[in-house]
Amino acid sequence: MLYTEADTHPGCGGSARPIGETTIDATERDGSARARSTLTTTTTGIGPDIAEWAEDLVARMTRHQPTQHVAVFVPDDNVAGLRLAAQAWGAGEDTGEVIVGQWIVPLEGSICGRVYRTGLAALCADVTMDPDYRAFPGGRTRSSLTVPVGPPGGVVAVVNLEAPWVGAFSIRDFERMTEAAAAAHPAFPGTPLD
Repeated sequence: MLYTEADTHPGCGGSARPIGETTIDATERDGSARARSTLTTTTTGIGPDIAEWAEDLVARMTRHQPTQHVAVFVPDDNVAGLRLAAQAWGAGEDTGEVIVGQWIVPLEGSICGRVYRTGLAALCADVTMDPDYRAFPGGRTRSSLTVPVGPPGGVVAVVNLEAPWVGAFSIRDFERMTEAAAAAHPAFPGTPLD
């Protein structure tokens, strides 16, 4: 589940507010005529270099998954969780409540947190079978694919794909998204060159 800071840290209120928001039509970026996904980003709680990196990664992921919700989370030590850095909504999923820069996923008790901690991807054909799955407000997610960006012990971000039907993601999707996440790792701001 995606949590606001108030949900994960009682007493924080909703102090995080978007500074600025940009909407990019992901289909215009790659020129395709597929279903439209909207990529929404803000700089609240996320450095501009990381926000730009996350936007680019989401845009690349939506080329292959245009109808699914695609989100990138980065660690935030200030809230001991993962902060939503960029996202693209699948058809009809945007409830307006999940805001880039404001939503936090806990490190414990969430699929994204588990993938971040272990460095192991998770393919859930039916999210009701995974005790760590938590729905976002108004979401209709039935399956998910969550992949780490970086190796175990060196994960810098997590990519989460969700779809409103059971069994939406195949092994081919798993392989493609895992490869894309691995290719994005060296470009993450602050990643040392080998």
